[in-house]
Amino acid sequence: MIAAYRKVLAGLPLVSLLVGCVWLVGCASSEPVKKESSAPMARQVTQSAHCGLTGPGLAYVHTSERLQELLELPAQNMAIQQLRQVDLAKEHLLFVTLGEKPTGGHSVSLGSAESEQSGNILRLSMAVRAPVPGTMVSQVITSPCVVIAVPATGLLEIRVSGVRESDLVVKL
Repeated sequence: MIAAYRKVLAGLPLVSLLVGCVWLVGCASSEPVKKESSAPMARQVTQSAHCGLTGPGLAYVHTSERLQELLELPAQNMAIQQLRQVDLAKEHLLFVTLGEKPTGGHSVSLGSAESEQSGNILRLSMAVRAPVPGTMVSQVITSPCVVIAVPATGLLEIRVSGVRESDLVVKL
């Protein structure tokens, strides 16, 4: 009787191994879950403490001529090469600016992007930072902004929150 149990127990690791292999083969041969791959609705291209845009607001860029106008603003200090690499036939650019600030330490960046109303409206939420009161900061006028790439087609409107008390809106 003990010999029979020894034979069963001796074969147990082999059986476990076989069952595990069959299970793995079954998982590997099953149909993979199809996941729709979609391009992001928006992506941050660059940001700068000195964009040269004096008022808080939006500047929409869909042509190379308009981009050149913004890149020639006095006092701007942006990563120009990154902006020129964007294919304006596929993506347009949205400059989101805080306007002039009296000190350093201010910044704006893309917080989130969501699509609304069947993808016709793009809602961008900005993360705005300001220096903590009492912190030492440089006494220099800055014009912080962020540049966001958005799809060139399919949008009717872009709504930006977080820069002012009410949403900034670009109708396309």
